[in-house]
Amino acid sequence: MGDGDQAWAGALHRLWRATGAITDREELAELVLPPLQAQPGVVAVWGLRHRVSDGGIAEYRWTGVPLETGDDRALARRMALWQDGDAVVVREPVHGANRVIVAGFEVTGEAAGTIQLLVDDTADLDRLTTRLWQVVDVTREAIARLRRRRADDEQQIRDALLAEASLQMDAVLDPGQTMHRVARMTVPAIAEGCLVFSCEGRELMLRSAVHVDMRRMAALLADEATAHDLRALAERAVSGQAERLEPADAEKVGARLLHAQVMRARDRVLGVLLFFFDRDETRVPHASFLRDLAQRAALAVDNSELYESRRREVVTLQEHLLPGRLPEVPGMRVAAAYAVGDRALDVGGDFYDLVVRSNGVVAALIGDVCGRGAAAAALTGMSRHTLGTLLQERVSPARALSRLNAGLRRDGSWRFVTAGVALLRETRAGLSVQWTSAGHPAPMVLHRDGRVTPGRGGGLALGIIDEARLGRSRLMLAPGDTLLMFTDGLTESRDRAGRMFEDVALHETARRLRDLPVDELVRELSQAAKDFGATGADDIAVLAIRAEQR
Repeated sequence: MGDGDQAWAGALHRLWRATGAITDREELAELVLPPLQAQPGVVAVWGLRHRVSDGGIAEYRWTGVPLETGDDRALARRMALWQDGDAVVVREPVHGANRVIVAGFEVTGEAAGTIQLLVDDTADLDRLTTRLWQVVDVTREAIARLRRRRADDEQQIRDALLAEASLQMDAVLDPGQTMHRVARMTVPAIAEGCLVFSCEGRELMLRSAVHVDMRRMAALLADEATAHDLRALAERAVSGQAERLEPADAEKVGARLLHAQVMRARDRVLGVLLFFFDRDETRVPHASFLRDLAQRAALAVDNSELYESRRREVVTLQEHLLPGRLPEVPGMRVAAAYAVGDRALDVGGDFYDLVVRSNGVVAALIGDVCGRGAAAAALTGMSRHTLGTLLQERVSPARALSRLNAGLRRDGSWRFVTAGVALLRETRAGLSVQWTSAGHPAPMVLHRDGRVTPGRGGGLALGIIDEARLGRSRLMLAPGDTLLMFTDGLTESRDRAGRMFEDVALHETARRLRDLPVDELVRELSQAAKDFGATGADDIAVLAIRAEQR
């Protein structure tokens, strides 16, 4: 092997090692052309990169003689005629060269390339042709590596997008919000626009529309003919007749490509995602990725629908455990609110009721059964009806609570119940309140002037020991004052720092809401506690009794 051959071997080896570190074809051109330029008899090296779409020239590269003029570029294009695996020698006097060695290469899915060596009379054509093909082979493999590396990077990005999309979509449990979040997740990371259709009966209904240019999207959907065509494309996708479409009027539609994917879960069609792509074809995600995204969206929507259905069942059952309507009492305004915990999918144990005795005395009761589910629901209904019936029959609150305790102990239930009863009697000064508690949170009086007077609780929960242990206290309601009774879901709602609503915001919130009608007061107070909580809240029951002003 001569010195020239050894030098070339070293150069080729260095070139091979260097191509492993490049990140794009721009760097590749800077690596592969100079070693050829350094060969004896080479006047210039021209490199051409072809377009994927039509085979035209997308880029020109050179060493030695610049490939900048229109004539030279036209000549280079004319000489870029080759078959993969074969070199062509063209007799062409140009820039001091009299022949041109032309070789090209193709890589599946990538733009083809051509390398042209402009050589003079001193050039060894056979040796240069061999070395040109060696460089072509290195270039071809380097491009293939770049393609594989890019595909791996894109797959990682797609996997990350799918994982993030799943997290985002699963973070909400409302079907409408889930569908909107699906659209928001795709724009602009995946597509320029996204329509989400839900399948309702035999019709597709548009539920969410997101685009990088929302004014353009609004105008698009306002056009009845265009909106009809978009829905028709979604319907064809459901029937398996279409998946992608290149619109005839891309400018109007705002997309060069529309891609529809059906959302299916548990053998049901839940809807269709219609993607808008206004980008180069190479940047459009593969159909398999879009199908995967649609599948994940379908699972999220299906889960949210199941959750919502279960939640409605829980709310309905919960309502049957509570009085349908509280009685109207002369001299009082009465209202109650019940808020099911955010993530509760089992019936809770909170209850309340109000009965009016034959002598005009009002007994208001509130309680909370430990646990959730069917067993807790049964005990909730039994506890409310037991206390309500006994109090209606003018049994004292202490006796009624003791009777319930005895029943729980006799049945051997491991569950316990906290409960409180307020007896309200009219006096000349207002409403006298006798509070009897079995381990239940104490009520409070919200005075008309904004003061808050907390009551005293006491006692132990029922069902724990044989003899009920009760706490007693008295309160007074002047005209315009409001008695607030509640379960611990209100007081123990916690923020992210672990602070309880009772300690931080209960009294201030009650003061702020004191002038509202009692039905609004209980709703707003319950919602304030739910909004305060950073995690899934417990059920909240609130009962308010306001002494009317004479």
